[in-house]
Amino acid sequence: MSITFIVLGFVLVFLVVSFLQERIYVYDDGIKIKDFMYPLWIQNDTIVSISLVDRLPLLIYKTNGGGLGRIQKGYYTIKKGGEHSENATLYIRNRNASAIEIRTVKGLIYINKNNNEQTQELFDEIKNNVKILKESELNYNAGRPRTYRSVFIIAVFIVALIAYPIFFANYGNEIIVDDNKIEIKGDYSMDIPFDDIDTVLLIESLPNIKLRTNGISTNKVNIGKFKMADGNKCRLYINKSTPLFVEIRLDAQDSPSESLVFINRKTVDETKLLYDQIIDN
Repeated sequence: MSITFIVLGFVLVFLVVSFLQERIYVYDDGIKIKDFMYPLWIQNDTIVSISLVDRLPLLIYKTNGGGLGRIQKGYYTIKKGGEHSENATLYIRNRNASAIEIRTVKGLIYINKNNNEQTQELFDEIKNNVKILKESELNYNAGRPRTYRSVFIIAVFIVALIAYPIFFANYGNEIIVDDNKIEIKGDYSMDIPFDDIDTVLLIESLPNIKLRTNGISTNKVNIGKFKMADGNKCRLYINKSTPLFVEIRLDAQDSPSESLVFINRKTVDETKLLYDQIIDN
């Protein structure tokens, strides 16, 4: 499996999971929002007011959040009353519908469901269970209700993408020569049947490589699909520190798009041995 598909898979799963519907639980002592990205516990002694508004206020910018269609989720700065701006945490399933505004001692929270009827039901449940305390009973020392889980997840995601080519691709591909083919295992794996090979050469330098079209390039390896300066395509499975390469030219009728493959191993001696194994078979 190529790193491109791995990255796309990560991104797709990340987006899908991030915008799954959050679950909202209403208790006497507060409101719990279970969410993969932005879990939240709103303590009762921090709630100043709860109201139902016809629509969201103007969103000025997001500090840590995102939108997908009508969904808005995360931390935003909003504009309320002319030039006045405030921080707000959003769990919005439909930005065009009504929303529940929960004002806490440290900021605003907006929640709604897919339609006005569902939002009204949630609002009634909150109003019937959460008691609004007197100002003297509020906990003004409480911090802004928020979580940094999303920052952690994003950081892990970025580190994983960076670490994959650096820590795994540097080991190179495993190359196995048997009686019938050359098998290249690992990223961008391929099998090269001997019947498809036209020529095999041992060379000391590569042709001029113009760009990587789908592969991995680090300071130690080039792996994957590349395009040469003359426009022809090739595959590379090489360690850059080894100044010796096996050039495998395939029959153009069998592999018209990629008729050149360059491989080597971590040392010159190992590369020579690889070349001898191919020639002997």
